[in-house]
Amino acid sequence: GSSSPDYKALFLKAEEERKQAEERERQAGEERKRAEEERKRAEEERKRAEERERQAEERERQQRERNRPTTFPEFIRLCHDLLWRPLRAQTPSRSTTGKIPAPIGKHCPLRLRPWTDCEDKQRKIYESVCRYLQPTEGDARELFTSLV
Repeated sequence: GSSSPDYKALFLKAEEERKQAEERERQAGEERKRAEEERKRAEEERKRAEERERQAEERERQQRERNRPTTFPEFIRLCHDLLWRPLRAQTPSRSTTGKIPAPIGKHCPLRLRPWTDCEDKQRKIYESVCRYLQPTEGDARELFTSLV
């Protein structure tokens, strides 16, 4: 007797090795998938952290900007925005109706005269103040209250 190879045993052994290789490949694929998901999660967290940091820096910058003293032109613009812009003429239905009582016992003008050079005088005073507070173009001093 010559001994012939046990084909069934060889087949079963090869089949088992193939299944083990498939299992290892499946596990490796799952591990790659988990690693990729973890990498994506880490990247998303890094982006969220960067965004939080950017927002915090922006809030801090805005806070510094709001709280810093202002220059004269900034102060005038701020006063204009806060005091003049909200003023609006009301509708006639919200106006005084009927007769206005005489101002008895109160100081009031008897006549009004036009102030023809008012605009020119205001402009000269404004320009004088600007020259005093900002002698050169880039030398605006922050002497006035902050924006808040």
